Amino acid sequence: MEKDMSSRTNEEPLCPICIETLKVPRTLTCLHTFCQHCLSKYIQESDCSLVGKPSFNCPVCCRPTYPPSAESKQPKEWASLFPQNTALLVLLGEQKANVDSLCDPCSSEEHSIIATGFCVECREYLCESCINSHKRIKIAKGHRILTIDEISKSPDIIMNLNVSSSCTIHTDKEIEYFCKDHKTVCCVKCSIIDHRSCSELVDLKTDAKSALEEDPRDVIEMLRRIEEFLMNHMQTNKSNIKRLETQTNEIVSTIKNAREQVNKLFDVIENYVQEKGRQLYKEESIKLNDFNQECQSQLTAVQGSRQSLDAILRLGNETHVFLTARQIKTQLTNYREQIMKKYSAIESKEITLTLHDSLKTLMSLAADQLATVQTKLNVDMLSCDGIFRTPTLDSVMETKCGISGSTPWYTGSVWLSNGSILLINYMNNKCCLYSPENTHLADYTLLNPWDVCFVGGDEVAVTTTNAKKIQFLTCTATITPTRSFTTRYYCDGIAAVSENRLVISGYNDSGNQNYYWSILTTQGKEEYYHEIDQKGESFTYLAVNESKSRLYMSCYYINTVYCFGLDGQVHFVYTNEQLKGPTGIGVDRDNYVYVAGCALNNIHQLLPDGNLIQIITIGIPKLPWSLNFNKRGNRFFPYQWR
Repeated sequence: MEKDMSSRTNEEPLCPICIETLKVPRTLTCLHTFCQHCLSKYIQESDCSLVGKPSFNCPVCCRPTYPPSAESKQPKEWASLFPQNTALLVLLGEQKANVDSLCDPCSSEEHSIIATGFCVECREYLCESCINSHKRIKIAKGHRILTIDEISKSPDIIMNLNVSSSCTIHTDKEIEYFCKDHKTVCCVKCSIIDHRSCSELVDLKTDAKSALEEDPRDVIEMLRRIEEFLMNHMQTNKSNIKRLETQTNEIVSTIKNAREQVNKLFDVIENYVQEKGRQLYKEESIKLNDFNQECQSQLTAVQGSRQSLDAILRLGNETHVFLTARQIKTQLTNYREQIMKKYSAIESKEITLTLHDSLKTLMSLAADQLATVQTKLNVDMLSCDGIFRTPTLDSVMETKCGISGSTPWYTGSVWLSNGSILLINYMNNKCCLYSPENTHLADYTLLNPWDVCFVGGDEVAVTTTNAKKIQFLTCTATITPTRSFTTRYYCDGIAAVSENRLVISGYNDSGNQNYYWSILTTQGKEEYYHEIDQKGESFTYLAVNESKSRLYMSCYYINTVYCFGLDGQVHFVYTNEQLKGPTGIGVDRDNYVYVAGCALNNIHQLLPDGNLIQIITIGIPKLPWSLNFNKRGNRFFPYQWR
């Protein structure tokens, strides 16, 4: 941890979970690699039945991941089922004399046995004993087993071993095809069960090159830019940590100086109070002592007069008594006058201390009121230009309304498998078909059509919101209606989650008027219904990601975008002061999400987790309403409102 972060990132592959050098690296089907221990701990803390069978979401990209042959294993054992990233082991210098190459079957049983070979077909490291057992199994007799020395001497073999060729759904089958419609690889079983109606299924053994939609070198360049961006980001954060340390030291120094100043002030106050108090005591005690001396003199005189009169009464004659009594009586009058004048009241002196209000306030305040230490957030938006794909309009399609004097309002659009485009013209009650060259082919009249989605083959499904109906159309060079069914409530947005399942959205008009979305079969049977605790008649649009695991829903009047799992779980809620009147929503092949902000004339580009990448304002039509992506080429088409 003491190494320089930038140099370490360049030299050592790090685990995205623990941010430490990879140990026993295991690679998922999405090609993200983690320490086996970190991955195992993450899996055990995850919901391992997200889609009804053993699975978990990748910690990095959140894609559903199905462990190979996990049916008979506990989640704590799944991490060991994924192949080791042997290429990284070589990079780490660990793929030498059996270092960290443990036998996978033995490791799953918590036995640490050093591997001596690697089965190419099973993608497992094997010890000598397991190699012998492997060769005795009938189904594995033809498997190719490489020695650790062979792997170490051949980087090409190592790189090839790092690519998983097993189907994630049918683990006993090899990947043979790539479906361009669904952007996914599949085995023979998958091609028959899930992709029999897809328009383009590429045989990877004979034509893998045609399946590539981008030059891998471009992808590498994008990864390099992201890597550079993140490294700069980390370096900035490292500088921030140093700055925070400096600021903390300055704060400690400031409060120490403040304490010294306050201590000096209290020393001055204390010295002043002590000196003044002693001075007042001295002055007042002298006065009181003088007064006591006067009292004592008076007391002595009174006592003398009393004693003289007592003696005369006992020893003197009547004449002496008379004269003495008369004299003392005169003195008594003087004593009475003196008492009335000087001694009729007793003064009680006090020395008091009065503190200034500011000092009282200071002493009454708590420490956190006198001094506050807190963080202040300053946000500097970083430019992501050149890192993420920014869609641009590469062509402009001119459309004309067939009704004289009427302006079209395209509320929905869809790309068909042959490259044609179907536009939904709500204002003129038309479904308009255009060729890949933007030539108008056909129209179909439908009352209040709103949104549309591709179902499969040449078929689309259109929502007719006011009629509460889903209309299916076959689009070739013409538009032909096929079937339809009604919905319980008003329906706006629509998207396909499989060949025979749709998801629609709108608002519940039965009383509470909450927004909702529901999953239905293409025959109209409702399988799942979900309400959002937000009310109001509003335009809503839907989109699903490439793996059909997440649903995105925009709600116009509440300026909000929701992301749900198909089980109703809320993954995120996106709002932004620059997002007003969200309408069309789409997902590209990288799973970036795009939302048309009609009211402020922009488009918001989001990461799959809902974090904002950028707000696009250049190169889009005025008041963008509907948008979608061409599955083949990732072409992005927003359509202008009216």
